[in-house]
Amino acid sequence: MTGRLDSEVIIIGGGATGAGIARDCARRGLRTLLIERHDIATGATGRNHGLLHSGARYAVTDNESARECISENRILRRIARHCIEPTNGLFITLPEDDLAWQQTFIDACQQAGIEATPLSPQETLRREPAVNPTLLGAVQVPDGTIDPFRLTAANMLDAREHGAQILTGCEVTGLLRRGDRVCGVQVYDRQLHQARTLYAGMVVNAAGIWGQRIAEYADLRITMFPAKGSLLILDHRINNLVINRCRKPADADILVPGDTISLIGTTSMHIPYDEIDDNRVTAAEVDTLLREGEKLAPVMGRTRILRAYSGVRPLVASDNDPSGAASAAASSCSTMPA
Repeated sequence: MTGRLDSEVIIIGGGATGAGIARDCARRGLRTLLIERHDIATGATGRNHGLLHSGARYAVTDNESARECISENRILRRIARHCIEPTNGLFITLPEDDLAWQQTFIDACQQAGIEATPLSPQETLRREPAVNPTLLGAVQVPDGTIDPFRLTAANMLDAREHGAQILTGCEVTGLLRRGDRVCGVQVYDRQLHQARTLYAGMVVNAAGIWGQRIAEYADLRITMFPAKGSLLILDHRINNLVINRCRKPADADILVPGDTISLIGTTSMHIPYDEIDDNRVTAAEVDTLLREGEKLAPVMGRTRILRAYSGVRPLVASDNDPSGAASAAASSCSTMPA
């Protein structure tokens, strides 16, 4: 059975990117349709640590991305306050870390327009009692926490209020083409068990790590570099400020408070593209998270773990770096020619 629904814009993917695009298009008066194969926020959007980045984490290695982060941080604090807890964040220097890196870090933050305040060990412990008391110093930055599920749902609701249609449980199985132009999508509705043909003037690929597969339907090549990240959820909230290591980004170097719990993360491991749907967390990853997390906050060693989970970052190779090493800030969102 075939159904037909005409729209000006079809968006593939119901994560934070797709939801935000749907809201933007609907508010501009475009007839908008969003398609998601599962439920909203089931990909990387729902499998992260909920950090509202200040950009500080990228300030030294990618100052341009850091500038973008702090700009978006301020926008979200203004328009999505109900999704955010403005906790602030600490970047701590431990005895095994290079103390000279702290000044490099502060300088880079200032260059990116990120407020960075150096703190003594005593002041750091006063502000965050859970932090490792052996620290040599810390820097406070305007990190925060954000509920990605609430943010995505809020964007979806606003999009619907402005006329957008949201189809969940519908998997894109092909793209409709007229010559070299994309004019719609073929989908399989898992709830109605039927195929549908949907037409639009523009198709937006916001499918995250699955975006490579969508692009292939149009004979386009997007080189994705899947990076799996695993996290642990602790059984209660052990810290009130986000705690980071003041060093180059590495595994298990951030502890994030979220509502009534805390999360330790993340690992980063490049995986073959054909394993992107395998979300198993290995024992080795759990051991790394526990060992390194206890260095941030020793109380972790006495805290029960509720569960482990993982997601896959949708990294895209930049034009001048085909290896994918400089792709962390890339967005897996593309517009099909229509």
